Amino acid sequence: MKQVALQNPSLDSKERRFALSKAFFNLTKLWGLKRDEEAQLLGWSYQEKRTQLDNMRKGRSPLPHDRDKFERVVDLLNIHKSLRLLFPYDQKTAYQWVQLPRKRFGNHSALEIMFEDGKEGITAIRRYLDYERTR
Repeated sequence: MKQVALQNPSLDSKERRFALSKAFFNLTKLWGLKRDEEAQLLGWSYQEKRTQLDNMRKGRSPLPHDRDKFERVVDLLNIHKSLRLLFPYDQKTAYQWVQLPRKRFGNHSALEIMFEDGKEGITAIRRYLDYERTR
């Protein structure tokens, strides 16, 4: 998966928003997510945002000029980065990690937490993995 520069990100760059959108869909494919789950990670209802989500997936439109969506995608990409660093020789484990229930998370998966708690859940998982990666 191609790295997207995450230092000093700018919402104003349409090119960057296209790149983040592409990276988001590459990641959700690696995680085996359904379209409604992709929408949920962005804080959307698939029924309400289906056309916009499909246009983003097909590269017809970029990630919206919206700080919330931007931060969600950046955090998700940082989760991916942390998992690749924690499991450098086992991509399968890195990609499946978000799906598997963890004792640390009350026998819930990271994805369940992200779906249930939205942006706060995504941020919590990113912070947890940052901690695990740096301890």
